[in-house]
Amino acid sequence: MHKSVSELLDIFLITFNRAKALDRTLEQLLDDKSPVKDFEINIIDNNSSDNTPLIVQKWQKNHPNLKYSKNKYNIGGNANIARTFEYGEKKYIWILCDDDYYNWDSWNEVETAIYNDKDAVFVSTYERPFDNIAQMYMQATFLPSLIYKKSLIDETVLENIHFNISNMFPHLAVAAKLINEEKDIEFVKNEIVNLGVQCDESTYTRGCSKEELHPLRRYMSWLTGYANSILMIKDKSDRKFIYRHNKFGIPLNSPHIFWVNSEAHSNNFYNLCCIYNVLNVTDKIKFIVNLILFYSLYHIIYFYKNVNYYPKKFEIVYSYRVRLFGAIKMKIFSYKRQLGKDNSKK
Repeated sequence: MHKSVSELLDIFLITFNRAKALDRTLEQLLDDKSPVKDFEINIIDNNSSDNTPLIVQKWQKNHPNLKYSKNKYNIGGNANIARTFEYGEKKYIWILCDDDYYNWDSWNEVETAIYNDKDAVFVSTYERPFDNIAQMYMQATFLPSLIYKKSLIDETVLENIHFNISNMFPHLAVAAKLINEEKDIEFVKNEIVNLGVQCDESTYTRGCSKEELHPLRRYMSWLTGYANSILMIKDKSDRKFIYRHNKFGIPLNSPHIFWVNSEAHSNNFYNLCCIYNVLNVTDKIKFIVNLILFYSLYHIIYFYKNVNYYPKKFEIVYSYRVRLFGAIKMKIFSYKRQLGKDNSKK
């Protein structure tokens, strides 16, 4: 006889000083139509100073399955993620954030995947992770994207999780293992969770004094953390494919990286060195040429392409743009391409 999914899945929700967003998230998770409303949900509060405890108490009155613990210190969002991976005791673990949006239409696919003993389930699909490993790894940067089998987290993975706290994405240590060992992964047809607040670098150090942070951490860009995390991919050809082929973001061998978070790059050359480090010889040469062009020709005129995926419409929009004198942006033209709805791994 099958155990119920609630007996197989640990759900954790990390939070810090977002009481209003947490209230909205709990409303979704504990709604009458939510399939996880009766699951034990463990809130890990990173020492919030707002009314987060009061919000939790309000929901606990009718939902005793809602558990709450508060860290003695704000250990940083990434350290809180790392700590949470150690807490899980059931067969699967799902770590949620406090500000996202949910659609439960495909939850039955999650239950089927768990009963079929899949190693992981992608429950977010706005990066089309079923296309290839580049899209998969980029999607995995969004923490709630994946439900992981707890057995993936061995001592080596846990060491990588803790090391990668400084690179913004401790959870990519687990995602890297999925790719390195070609684990069995399921992808839901309609994404269950989509990101709420659009994050920037400051999101990862909320509550800390920026002036007192280590300078490498203070000025680290999102792309730097991602580049360093790609190094956990063992196979060099897989590594190259991942940094070259992020369809809806910025490939790390693209000159467009120099326009992203230029403040971080100009304040700390370490960021660019990290991106340079993950590249192969050919792309290292290309990187140097693009860096020279960025400080010369590209500040006069620069052509580039944006690609955006809209999962609800199953379409990709390609936009061709030009930047003049480093500041004036203009769209030249754009077009749409309709995609199939089959979420099969390619």
